[in-house]
Amino acid sequence: PDPGTPDPGTSDPGTSDPDGFGQQAAGAGEARSQLATVAAALDGVPAMLGPNGGGIGSNSWVVSGEHTTSGKPLLANDPHLAPQLPSVWYQMGLHCTQVSKECPYAVAGFTFSGMPGVVIGHNQDISWGLTNLGADVTDLYLEKIQDGKVLYDGRYVDYETRRETIKVAGGADRKITVRSTRNGPLVSDRNVQLGRVGDHAPVKGAAPDRGKGYAVSLRWTALTPGRTMDAVFKLNRATDFERFRAAARDFEVPAQNLIYADTEGNIGYQMPGRIPVRGKGDGRYPAPGWDPAYRWTGYVSQSELPSEFNPERGYIVTANQAVVDPKKYPHHLTEDWSYGTRSQRVNDLIRSKIKDGGKISMDDMESMQLDNSSEIAKLLVPHLLKIDVRDPYIREAQQLLEGWDYTQDADSAPAAYFNGVWRNLLLLSFGNKLPKELRVRGECLRVRPADDSGPLEDLDGTARTIRECGQRSTDTAQPDGGDRWFEVVRRLLEEPDSEWWQAPRKDLDTPAAKGRDQILARAMKDARWELTTKLGKDINSWSWGRLHRLMLRNQTLGTSGPGIVQRLLNRGPWELSGGKDAVNATGWNAAGGYGVTWVPSMRMVVNLDDFDKSRWINLTGASGHAFHPNYTDQTSLWAKGRLLPWVFSKDAVQKATDDTMALTP
Repeated sequence: PDPGTPDPGTSDPGTSDPDGFGQQAAGAGEARSQLATVAAALDGVPAMLGPNGGGIGSNSWVVSGEHTTSGKPLLANDPHLAPQLPSVWYQMGLHCTQVSKECPYAVAGFTFSGMPGVVIGHNQDISWGLTNLGADVTDLYLEKIQDGKVLYDGRYVDYETRRETIKVAGGADRKITVRSTRNGPLVSDRNVQLGRVGDHAPVKGAAPDRGKGYAVSLRWTALTPGRTMDAVFKLNRATDFERFRAAARDFEVPAQNLIYADTEGNIGYQMPGRIPVRGKGDGRYPAPGWDPAYRWTGYVSQSELPSEFNPERGYIVTANQAVVDPKKYPHHLTEDWSYGTRSQRVNDLIRSKIKDGGKISMDDMESMQLDNSSEIAKLLVPHLLKIDVRDPYIREAQQLLEGWDYTQDADSAPAAYFNGVWRNLLLLSFGNKLPKELRVRGECLRVRPADDSGPLEDLDGTARTIRECGQRSTDTAQPDGGDRWFEVVRRLLEEPDSEWWQAPRKDLDTPAAKGRDQILARAMKDARWELTTKLGKDINSWSWGRLHRLMLRNQTLGTSGPGIVQRLLNRGPWELSGGKDAVNATGWNAAGGYGVTWVPSMRMVVNLDDFDKSRWINLTGASGHAFHPNYTDQTSLWAKGRLLPWVFSKDAVQKATDDTMALTP
C-alpha cells in the first residue's frame, strides 16, 4: 500500500507528504494503472445491460407450505436496479377472455413497458421470481491485425467487415464500420478505453509483436440471437415444474436465478442461461485471440446447471450468493458472487421464524423484505466502542453507538453516524491508495509519477509528486463499501498493525494515523465533523434518511436537460431506510457520498393459497407523463415499505377497478 496525499487544490487540503506516505514503489504505479484500465473496461461491458457494481443484485426466496400459516408456498422477490423514472417495470395482467389451448394466458406481474409477456409474476398454477446470477459470459480477446487480416492459429486470415446505419431522431443517419473476428466484433474500434486494453494487457506465453497495440474483440452470449422472449411466454403458460424448467432452458440471456412455487405446494430452483465452456482460461483477463485453445467450445447443458426441487429444509433463498461450491462444480460460472451478506440474513430470518414449529405469514415475508440490519455494523461497532475517545465532542457522537440495534431506519441517528464512520474509514484506509481509474472523478491526490525513471526527490529534498485526479463517476468509484469491502475490513481487523491501517496527516490538528485503532479514532473524528457540516451540530437532530435520500430523475431530459425542465420532470427527494447490502438494499457508494444509487425496483409477495391475497408495489407509477396522477403515486408508499393488494381473479379485479379503457381492433 502506498497512500497518496490530498492535493492542495482539492476541498481536502493536505501537505507535500510530511510523513513520508504517498510514495509508490518503483515501477508499481504504471503497472497498477494499466491493470485498473483493463478492469474498468471489463466492468463497462456488462454495464451495457444495466447498472453494474458490487452490491447491486436482487433478493428472492420461497417458503414451502410446511412452514407457512396458509399451508401453501409463499414467494418473495425484489430486484435491485438503479432508480429510474418512469420505472423500468410495468405492472400488467394478461388474461384471455376464456383460457383455452388457442388462448392460454391468465398471468399477472411485472413486465417492461411495451412487452406483451410477464417477466416476473404468476399465472393460475405457478409463480416465479428471479435474481441476477452474475455469470461470466463476456470475454475480451487480444487480436493481432496486420495488412487487413487477423492472426489465428499461426496464419493471417480474413475478418468480417460490415456497414451499419444508426438512425438518429431529428438528425442525419450515422454509418459505422464494424469489423469482426471469429471471436466477435472489434470493440476497440469504437471505445478508446478498450483500445488501451490492447495497448497494455499482459499476455502469457509466446505472442506476436504488439506493435502499436493489439485490437480487442468481444465474445458475449448476448451477441448471439437467442430465445429469451420465447422463454417468457413459456413461463407465462407453464403449469408445473417440468414445464417451468423447459421454459428456463430457453432463458438464455441474461443468466439469472429462477425460483418457483406452485399451487400444489411444490417449490424449486433452476439456473438458466447460456454459460460458455472455455477451452483455456477463465475469462478474467483478455485472452490471446490468435490461440485456438482459448476459444469457447460450447455451452453448459441444462442437465448440468444447478437445480433443486422440494428441498428438505423447506425453503430456497437466492440473493446473488454462490449457488454451487466453485471448488467442486465442474464448470466456471463466475468469480463475482456476492459474499452472501443478504442471503445469510434472509436465511437467518427464515430459520428464526420456523424454529420450534413456527409458521411464516404474508406479513412476515413483507417484514423480511424491509429488514434494515447492518451486518458490517455488527462487526465494527464493538471495535469502535473500545477506542478511548478523549475529545468530548467526538465522544458525544461515539455514544450514539452504545446500545444501537444495528438497524438503519430513516430516523436513526446512530445509523447516520455509523455509516459516516464506515465511509470515512474506507476513504482513510483505501481511498488514497487506489489508482486514478478507480477513484472518484475530480478528486485529486499528490502521488509519485507512474514514470519513475527520474529522480526520487526534487532539488529541495521533497518527494517528487504529480497531481493525479480520479476518473470514475460517484456511483461506480471505489471503495464503494459493499460486501467485498466488508470482507476486506473483517480480515484486516485481525491485523491491527497492517500497512493498510495508515493515513497521511490532514492538517496541523490531525496528524498521520498508523495502526488500526488510530484509523478507527480518526474515522470517528472525521465522521463527526462531516455530519456536523451536513446535518448540524446537535446530534439529536441527525437522521440516516437526511443523508440517504432518493432522487428520481426522468430518463429523457431529467438528467441532462435545462434546469427548469429537470425540475418539472424529476421528483424527490425521499428519505430512505436501509443501506448497502442490507436486505432492504437501498444502495449507496461510500466513495461518492450517501445518496441512493440503487433500490429494490419493485417488491412482490405471492400467496400460492389465494392469489388475490398477494401483494406488490412498483417504484414509481403506471404513467410516464410527468403531470399524470399515476406518475409517482406509488413512490411514497414504496419508501415507507408498504405493499399494495394485488388481485388476480376476474371478480376481484372487477371489484377493484376504478377506470376501464377498451381497445377494440
